[in-house]
Amino acid sequence: MYFDYRLEPVRDILFIDMKSFYASVECQKRGLDPLTTMLVVMSTGDNTGNGLVLAASPMAKKKLGVSNVTRADNLPNDPDLIKVSPRMTVYIEENLKINDLFREFVAEEDLLIYSIDESILDVTASLNLFFPDKKLTRQQKRWRMARKIQRRLYKRTGLYCTVGIGDNPLLAKLALDNSAKHTKWMIDEWTYKDVQTKVWKIDPITDFWGIGHRTQKRLYKMGIDTIEQLATTSPLRLKKEFGVIGEQLHAHANGIDRTILSEPAPEIAEKSYGNSQVLNRNYSKQSEIEIVVKEMAEQVATRIRRHNCMTQCISLYIGSAHGEANKGFSRQMKIPATDNSKQLVAHCLFLFRKHYQGQVVRHVGVSYSKLIDNHSLQLDLFSDPDEIQRERHLDQIIDRIREKYGFTSIVHANSMLPGGRAIARSGLVGGHAGGMDGINDRGTDSKQTIIDKKGVD
Repeated sequence: MYFDYRLEPVRDILFIDMKSFYASVECQKRGLDPLTTMLVVMSTGDNTGNGLVLAASPMAKKKLGVSNVTRADNLPNDPDLIKVSPRMTVYIEENLKINDLFREFVAEEDLLIYSIDESILDVTASLNLFFPDKKLTRQQKRWRMARKIQRRLYKRTGLYCTVGIGDNPLLAKLALDNSAKHTKWMIDEWTYKDVQTKVWKIDPITDFWGIGHRTQKRLYKMGIDTIEQLATTSPLRLKKEFGVIGEQLHAHANGIDRTILSEPAPEIAEKSYGNSQVLNRNYSKQSEIEIVVKEMAEQVATRIRRHNCMTQCISLYIGSAHGEANKGFSRQMKIPATDNSKQLVAHCLFLFRKHYQGQVVRHVGVSYSKLIDNHSLQLDLFSDPDEIQRERHLDQIIDRIREKYGFTSIVHANSMLPGGRAIARSGLVGGHAGGMDGINDRGTDSKQTIIDKKGVD
């Protein structure tokens, strides 16, 4: 053993997951029981067969075998199955209500909103406030706190939640993902004492938090195919293969996580901004795909300007349609530092045209990395400095117009063509019905004005 658990911090962590959140909210809004109703939330509301299941109710999963990767054309033809379109605004509103309820049990600094349907509560400081009885063990108090939150949550929202309890966030997450959902009360607890009997027994290895199929393959090449083998492998050997991530994998396999929610997170040295979207249909025309690439390049350019950044590296991801023999690609390219929309669009199109081989496309992603501050303007010998300044001024004006009146107050003409997606996506939240950062159509002024870009000086 490489760790002495007596020296490790012991916290009272509740990792809470809203059970089948999207589907449960849709059931609750219809006055239906989330546990007995068969309902799926689809990425598209039409019958083209191209949509995916975003969320399925527990009964739809159990009775029909529906999962969150089931395609619309593979759904069972069951008359009792309810199909609905996503309403992200509604889910966000419910998420806000749920986390306000959690704040009744912990201070703000002890609450971490992990995702739209998961939250982490560090109840170490408040556990004895709710359960002061000294006859109760720490384990009993943790369990009663979890049940108290479950009951209050159901009473106020009609929604169910699963709770993983742990001595640290990692153990709570592992308890949540691997055992809590299978218990009668949808609660389970993993502590340092359970590392060898529970953590090491997680199988397959990809069921362990943070280990995907790529990491699994690299570990397999090292002769590691169980969590126990990972936990007992030399951390120096793992670091040699994975870098600092190897040390983290070794610590996690031994149940070690020294995260304290109330302590500020370390600053991330490398940051990037990007966005991706699954298209509403298969795109086979290059001209239509290029419209989407242009829109997304401009959208992410808006984001980096908002954060006062310029990018020195662009990345483009093109995902092929389901069943397409010619696979997609992911490429990146270093560029001179810029936040100029026109230049970034040109760079992204260059990257696309260089690697595109005629595949049918269903997924497009653009991201900008190697960011620097844009407080100074970098000039070069091959560009007119006055033209650069005019374009920068134009971008800033367009950004201000969209911020005030919404994205659709000023759009490129090609976004009006059949392949354009920016206008449709401006009314979305998280890519679904219900605003995307950079193209959100909710301006600070309710008045909307259509402005020709050529008329802006």
